[in-house]
Amino acid sequence: MARIEHIKRRLENWAMWKARGDGGGLGYATRSVLLSDTWSRGSYNGMVIPVLEADAQEIDAAVQSLRLSQHHLFLVLGCIYLRDLGIKETARQMQRAESTVKANLEHADHAIDRWVVERMERLDRCRAQAQAAKLSSTT
Repeated sequence: MARIEHIKRRLENWAMWKARGDGGGLGYATRSVLLSDTWSRGSYNGMVIPVLEADAQEIDAAVQSLRLSQHHLFLVLGCIYLRDLGIKETARQMQRAESTVKANLEHADHAIDRWVVERMERLDRCRAQAQAAKLSSTT
């Protein structure tokens, strides 16, 4: 199993969003740059990287869904993306092999991808039911 690139990018966006104070709206920070030790993650050559807030909120909900069902994946995501520890330090702190942390990241990617797909399917079903109800009420 390998990492899913589009989920990895979305997790990076989520990490920037979380580092900026759980989204201040339109990608702006909710706390001072001078107080944040993680601010550098969301910038490049001094320029702020914009955050897709709606996307970050969706990924946050997906990550939170792992909290109870797959807590070890939730913890690994926190170490890698929120605390920016890297594979080696995460493995050391969690007392696991680096290969286990890498496998956990792969499993987390797939769990998040499944969550997003299932959410979209639920939304599509709701839209279809609303459309059917609307059509039946007009006839």
